[in-house]
Amino acid sequence: SPGGLVAGDNSTSKLWLAKEPVKVLEGKNPTPAAAVSLRSLLATQRLAKEFKIRTNMKSKARCQSYHCMPVAIENEQIPDSSAKPREKFSYAQAQELIKEYLPARLAHVTYEAGKCASLTTALSDEIRHMVKKLIPPRYKLIVNVVTGSKNKEDTTDIIVTSQCLWDPHSDNFTSSRYANQTLFCVVLVYAVYFE
Repeated sequence: SPGGLVAGDNSTSKLWLAKEPVKVLEGKNPTPAAAVSLRSLLATQRLAKEFKIRTNMKSKARCQSYHCMPVAIENEQIPDSSAKPREKFSYAQAQELIKEYLPARLAHVTYEAGKCASLTTALSDEIRHMVKKLIPPRYKLIVNVVTGSKNKEDTTDIIVTSQCLWDPHSDNFTSSRYANQTLFCVVLVYAVYFE
């Protein structure tokens, strides 16, 4: 047969694949489902590969667009169910305070894996006590500190993210980061209004 695969000279059974007869092994019963499954398998593999490429491109574009596009809220109205504090948490003052504190505290500190846990706890407590002086009444603070090693050979980027459910009209947060030759530190401070 032209373009077909010959499995044996004595074989008389044929399998129709892509409208061309193909000889198969003697004693095997060819079914039309075998031809369909082979074609569908190849098509599925091709579609899966294209889907992975498209999904990867979309997720990269989505991550980049989150950092570039500011969110603008038009005609914002505070719902009746929202908390209405007399005075709001000033994230700018807290951020300035933390940005001054981190270089002064961590400038001469070298990363040591054994001491990192106690360093992180100490930083968290010190930052909480500093920011507590700035917050208005009825606000609760949550301080999250991440410290880690910064190697010249290791070029891995570390992204610290968080997701919270809160009232955007009364609750707020601030973040700051610092890095020296051997370590990095990321501080997140959340101020949540307590009714």
